[in-house]
Amino acid sequence: MGRRHAENVARQIADARLVALCDADDRTRERVASELGAASVASVQELVDRGDVHAVVVASPAGHHEEHAIAAARAGKDVFVEKPIATNLGGADRVIAAAKGVRLQVGFQRRYDPAYAEARKIVSSGALGAPVFYRGVNRDREAPTGAPGSLATNDILTESAIHDLDGARWMMADEVAGIRASLATIGERAPAPDVAMVELRFTRGGVAHVEAMRGARYGYDIRSEVMCERGAVFVGGFAQTILTVMRGNERHDGLYPGYLERYADAYLAEMRDFVAGTRERRPPAVTGEDGRMALAIALVAGRAAATAGEMTIA
Repeated sequence: MGRRHAENVARQIADARLVALCDADDRTRERVASELGAASVASVQELVDRGDVHAVVVASPAGHHEEHAIAAARAGKDVFVEKPIATNLGGADRVIAAAKGVRLQVGFQRRYDPAYAEARKIVSSGALGAPVFYRGVNRDREAPTGAPGSLATNDILTESAIHDLDGARWMMADEVAGIRASLATIGERAPAPDVAMVELRFTRGGVAHVEAMRGARYGYDIRSEVMCERGAVFVGGFAQTILTVMRGNERHDGLYPGYLERYADAYLAEMRDFVAGTRERRPPAVTGEDGRMALAIALVAGRAAATAGEMTIA
């Protein structure tokens, strides 16, 4: 993920310059820095202390998001941090507090995807009436790997389902009042649950159903729908999220192999917005509070799965 953001800044965004990058893997850091014409920096602190760095993109493993985002914010740099904003709510609060004097944006690239953005525009216009139901499907092709217990039980929620947990709140334009969830492990060698089912109840009566799965070997399958009082909008399904190639009278369909291919345009639009927002000093489209709320829903869903009952966000 970090490489994609770095490539976009270095090669696709004319009014930004990739100054330096940091990675725990020395060989990877040196190679990518050389390819993109950036300085290779051995530590995050060294990077954020540079006077020629004005903004920092945090795309390290989730367990380091809090530490790295806070380091950048305390150095006075604007911060883009990939989801999840942290691994717990205390960490999210610390990131938000540290960023009070800078611009903090959280990475939820679906908000920048043309199809999702158009769906949100239609729903929020009121042309179809109020939204009453959201359904999201997030099936990752790659199965989780590692020894049993090497991944947190909630990983499927905080890394995969969280996209639709944020998406549901965004599309419904409402806050979550109740959460039910269940987790399952269906992969023979999965080190943690690889399936999550989450039901959300919103304050105005709307509901949402979110499904996340890892190990869908047939491809990367992302679908969402929003039912409103007088109609519905659909993103994805086998008519929109697949690649279609026409050769003469032949048609060849295939699912996207992964998220980098599916959301290539969204990642670029997201980073362009971060750069533009930093220059213009306007509020980010996805705030630290948005990132905190998505994380809160995911964490409460994990507890709800353990109790088999409905839980609320404190």
